[in-house]
Amino acid sequence: MPKFRHLTQTSQIDRSWIESTLFPRTDKLRDVPLGTSVLAGRSLYCLFYEPSFLTRTSFERAMTLLGGEAHHTEDASQFFPVHTASYVDNIIEMLASLHMDVVVLRSSDIGVVENAAAADALPIINGGSIDDHPTQALADIYTLRRELGRIDGLELAVVGRLEHRNVSALLRGLALFEGVKVTLVPFSGQVDPEVASYCEAHGMKLDTSDEIEAVMEVDAIYLNGPRTLAHVQLLKSRDSFNLTLDEEFMSRMRRHCVVLDPMQRSGDFAFEVQDKRLAFYRQAENALFLRMAVLAGILE
Repeated sequence: MPKFRHLTQTSQIDRSWIESTLFPRTDKLRDVPLGTSVLAGRSLYCLFYEPSFLTRTSFERAMTLLGGEAHHTEDASQFFPVHTASYVDNIIEMLASLHMDVVVLRSSDIGVVENAAAADALPIINGGSIDDHPTQALADIYTLRRELGRIDGLELAVVGRLEHRNVSALLRGLALFEGVKVTLVPFSGQVDPEVASYCEAHGMKLDTSDEIEAVMEVDAIYLNGPRTLAHVQLLKSRDSFNLTLDEEFMSRMRRHCVVLDPMQRSGDFAFEVQDKRLAFYRQAENALFLRMAVLAGILE
């Protein structure tokens, strides 16, 4: 069991829990036939104030495979009375009265996830806040471990949009490990200064480069695309977003280097090659099993 009732921040996680409890549970779940009754009779509610594909589907599938039931509001801002998160404590209490057992909450409004957890009516999992996404960070780190065999001492390049919850969460999570070096290659924005300070205080080395050549000597490349197609087009018009992963690009990477991408394609990076080092579908599958482990740990 985790040492917490709610999983709201990546910074509340410690390495000991990851290595002694979460990752072994994840490994065990992926090694048994899909479908179990571990959480039979339990119910998950995805309360998402922003549309989501991978995170919501991943959590719902995870709950179903554990034998429970999954319910959702895809875009809560469209539904009365939950169109605003101002009274999220009331909404959480209401869901508890309907005998839901856990809520996965996504909102970019400041303080919403924290206020939901403060109601303490049922467990809250952060499914994506303005600057954090703990289960995505855990899935990404789990993927790095499966692909490369370790986290300590890895060199990673983060390429694309840096002012984003996926990047902030990943950096906080990696800061728990030893000797990790991260090169930031921004196409848009910069890492939150508080996140950078947190990482540096934990001994992580952060560098920034304007040259895509910086990714050629790393162990893993983490792509994080722009928010929308319009954003992509704006950046390309400024000649600040131009990355094509083709045979020539892959040939210059280190032979063991893997490429991760936490989001589905949206017209961002151009892929013109099939290569086993492109790990994003394995990454999505890993997120499924890891979220199964998180749900089982909180509810079992």
